[in-house]
Amino acid sequence: MEDVEDFGIAAAASLLRETGLAVATVTHRAFGFATPDEARAARKRLRHTIAIAETIGAKTITITTGGRGDLTWAVAVERFASEIAACALTARNAGILLSLEPTSHLYADVSIAHRLMDTVRIARAAGINIGIDVFACWFDADIDDAIVAAAPHVALVQVSDYIAGDRELPCRAIPGDGMARLDRLIPLIHRAGFRGYYDLEVIGPRIAAEGAEAALARGVRYLRALLSKD
Repeated sequence: MEDVEDFGIAAAASLLRETGLAVATVTHRAFGFATPDEARAARKRLRHTIAIAETIGAKTITITTGGRGDLTWAVAVERFASEIAACALTARNAGILLSLEPTSHLYADVSIAHRLMDTVRIARAAGINIGIDVFACWFDADIDDAIVAAAPHVALVQVSDYIAGDRELPCRAIPGDGMARLDRLIPLIHRAGFRGYYDLEVIGPRIAAEGAEAALARGVRYLRALLSKD
């Protein structure tokens, strides 16, 4: 969002109209909810993001939760759902889907959504949608069941791969280069009924070394091949 604001919100909207490009999603990190002060500030920030998203024609806003502080996980889910409710209504009235994504367990201090099935539970409680970040949940023990449970609520699917043994963040690879079994999971998501945007969320040294344009083009070809087989 900072890039849009730096460029100019109206200018960005105009440029997008001129080029005919659609905005699949914008990212909004860390909706804090653990304390009343955090929640008030979080609602103000998210309303601002919703206004920008509406101006530039974004279809979804990809969000993460904040940390839970001293709250138990179950209480944190209830608190998050309650605190984000007003913003969820604002987004719906603007025709925008709030899309909650799972995050790596490395970020347990700033998120309560990690496994996809847990993300489904949180999103249902809050009345919002789900973004399946495959990189964050491909290894879940119940991933097949979680995809089916998530399917009616999925607004976006983010795709990248994982190379075995990589321990250097962000650890992401071009789809098809690693071990995340995208050849099985992407068709499963498709068969579950998802027909929306796939976001190639590929960042890091591998992509930089290959060149972003070449890497993204290769990833698109891989995904298209998977979806055309299903």
